[in-house]
Amino acid sequence: MARRIVVIGNNCQVAVLAGCLGFLAPDAEIASVEPATFSQFDSSPRRLLDAVRSADLTVCFPFDAGPFGDVTPARILETARFVVPVPTIVFPAFHPDIVYIGHKAGLFGSPMGDYHSALIVYGFARGYSVDEIVSLFRAEVFSRVGYLDGWFASRDALLAMSHAHGCNLDRLFAGWMRRDCFMHTINHPKLFVLADLARDALRRAEIPARTAACEDYLPDPLSGCVWPVYPEIAARLGVIGSSTFKPPLGGLNFLVDAGRCIDLRAMVEGSLAIYAHTPKIAGHCDRVQSWLAAPEIRDTLIPAAG
Repeated sequence: MARRIVVIGNNCQVAVLAGCLGFLAPDAEIASVEPATFSQFDSSPRRLLDAVRSADLTVCFPFDAGPFGDVTPARILETARFVVPVPTIVFPAFHPDIVYIGHKAGLFGSPMGDYHSALIVYGFARGYSVDEIVSLFRAEVFSRVGYLDGWFASRDALLAMSHAHGCNLDRLFAGWMRRDCFMHTINHPKLFVLADLARDALRRAEIPARTAACEDYLPDPLSGCVWPVYPEIAARLGVIGSSTFKPPLGGLNFLVDAGRCIDLRAMVEGSLAIYAHTPKIAGHCDRVQSWLAAPEIRDTLIPAAG
């Protein structure tokens, strides 16, 4: 009888980790449960808990009560035959310039989908030109706004959240850092990260796994949008830097992906074109508002001379 594995959570990492489990344990039956796929259990909390109870392995991300009725991580822990808690990987240190900007019940968009550059939004609010905004992307500015000093805070926050969820991530995290930047954006880890979590879950459940590496055989579903590690930040963190952005146009087409990547100037131009239709967008961004309100920061966040 095939082993049964249930992966449950409320984020974009759930399906990817489930796919890694399906590759590593090809004889297992995998159920990937997110709010959008809860219907496979007739959107019934009782049926979901029955599946968890009968599964050989349940992999559980942290999530708040609500998306699965009264099912919570605590109830899963009480119900599951064998449960492995895994963290939601959020790590801003590589991409500290990313912000979300909300309005009403949604999010403002940019050339990078829901992600915005705080520096570009700030430059727009100050009325700077494209050239002037591009010149903000320099070490002096990054240092003044804390972009060069986020490593330890990001590491400590991720590990603390993992421990609170019942997962010791220390060993895996050390391995990820040896592989250069391990994030596409602040909340989209590279495939090998989720593959490591999947392999570790199988090991803990004593389920045999292929030795083949997921990233050698599978496309990376979360690579549809890639934010660069700015060179000055990369130099501080000891990773490879760039100023090339990959906008999230969907799909995994190699030629299309190669042609749609843009440089920093195009990112600035595209953002300003969008913001022209929402001229008060900076008022919805707390970070930019804090910069505008602090003279000591405003005096630094100015275009480079010449």
